[in-house]
Amino acid sequence: MRPDRAACSSVHPSRRLPARAAGLVLAVGLAGLTAAAARADAPATPVTGDFRSLPEVSARGLDVPVTLVAEPKDVVVDGVTLHGYVFNGEYGGPVLRVRPGGRLLIHLVNRIDQPINLHFHGSHGSPLGHGDNVHILVSPGESFDYVMDVPRSQPPGLYWYHTHIHGNVEELVSRGLTGTIIVEGLEARVPEVRDLKQRLVVLKSFSATPTAVGADTAETDPNLKRLHGVVQSINGAAHSEITMAAGGREFWRITNQSANDYYHLSIKGFRFRIVALDGAVTGQDLPVDKLDIGPAMRVEAVVEAPAAGDYPLLSGTTLTGTGRNLRTSRELAMIHVTGPAAAATTAPPPAPPRPMMAADLRTATITATRTLSFAQRPGEEVYTINGKTFDHRRVDVRVPLGSIEEWVIRNDSDDMHSFHIHQVHFQVVSINGVPQPFDRLLDTVRLPERGQVVIRIAFTDPKIVGRFMFHCHVLKHEDKGMMQMIEVYDPKHPERSAEPPPTAMPGMDHMSMPQGMDMHP
Repeated sequence: MRPDRAACSSVHPSRRLPARAAGLVLAVGLAGLTAAAARADAPATPVTGDFRSLPEVSARGLDVPVTLVAEPKDVVVDGVTLHGYVFNGEYGGPVLRVRPGGRLLIHLVNRIDQPINLHFHGSHGSPLGHGDNVHILVSPGESFDYVMDVPRSQPPGLYWYHTHIHGNVEELVSRGLTGTIIVEGLEARVPEVRDLKQRLVVLKSFSATPTAVGADTAETDPNLKRLHGVVQSINGAAHSEITMAAGGREFWRITNQSANDYYHLSIKGFRFRIVALDGAVTGQDLPVDKLDIGPAMRVEAVVEAPAAGDYPLLSGTTLTGTGRNLRTSRELAMIHVTGPAAAATTAPPPAPPRPMMAADLRTATITATRTLSFAQRPGEEVYTINGKTFDHRRVDVRVPLGSIEEWVIRNDSDDMHSFHIHQVHFQVVSINGVPQPFDRLLDTVRLPERGQVVIRIAFTDPKIVGRFMFHCHVLKHEDKGMMQMIEVYDPKHPERSAEPPPTAMPGMDHMSMPQGMDMHP
């Protein structure tokens, strides 16, 4: 089902869906609205103790209908009250499970005081109409119905959704407007995880600005001083308790839904065997002792417990405590391993190489090469790509459908940047001149300081025709200019190409308004 073309260039927030989809959304939507209203009236309570699971929505068929209500809510994490914005009352975010070939039917309701929308990070679906269209703007008090088709070719694995209003993305994501998407079917490609206990780990952090916690709290709260102004959580809890059996194995699905922060996770005595990155199964197991997970990145790994004992899950390079209690690693969870202490476990044999879901582009015919420079203007908090800040009225890159391109992406600064492009995964060819094996596909990659990454992208799927974005996924940098618009067009069918340029709100310049949106009087 595809919305009509009239909906594509100027989508009104109250535009309804065709009858079948609208009925499915409404049936779940009314119940969701009632439950969300009840939760919004409940007092804020701290979340502590055992490992939390998050509410999930799935369907036996292909359609997954759900209402997401964005609403303000105070959330207490590690003794700090965050003035949050959350979906359905849950700071950790509702989890949506969908099959390849299915559809997410999302009735989005905006009850906060700012415009919002949804971006489906890692999606290979359409950027047009009611799909993964970041040009949509849902004003306060309005609603919108998304019909997010999940292609059958979508790699099964871990994804996420978040609001994508340029200029306000950092704030809205930091305050909680994110959630997880699981595209089912990974077990068919990685059979060894089929019978393992799965554990979803949603990492979120926020920096305690006066807006987020209140001006008085930001200056005086001893909990903030103890945490050095950075509050971290797993599934909305500051500290978790996890119990495993000695020698037992679990399948952990870890997603960093923070606006700006890297997580460096380690458990002394444990090893992680990575089987998927950014939603895409890796060509071989990647054993590591530490997980470095940048903002927006996802890691899925098998975790095996050692002998009995207590093992802290540490977030490295994160200050906590003051004075003699100062530490450079923060404990996010305690792993309690039970069972015989002396029994040594035998590591399972390495899994055979898995076939990749896409062709190796190292030998492909390249149709174009582009160079992108990520940089900061000296002495200013202005971030650029090829010397330009984002302008929603400008298309920076035009690519004909069917192209395979090589992009040289440079970090011409001493700051951390990461590259993300909507609608496609890409293959990393080299990092700082070092060739990379073809064992993974990514949708987000860190750019080494004063270095470069070379990637190859196949713009070959007709579903991605339209206008979408690439940007730094350190959202502070994206908000302050480090984003550009790309248009993939079909030369054989120009009428199916991009929508008309979004219209600007009168009197607002391109750095003082939410951008890349369709604005409605």
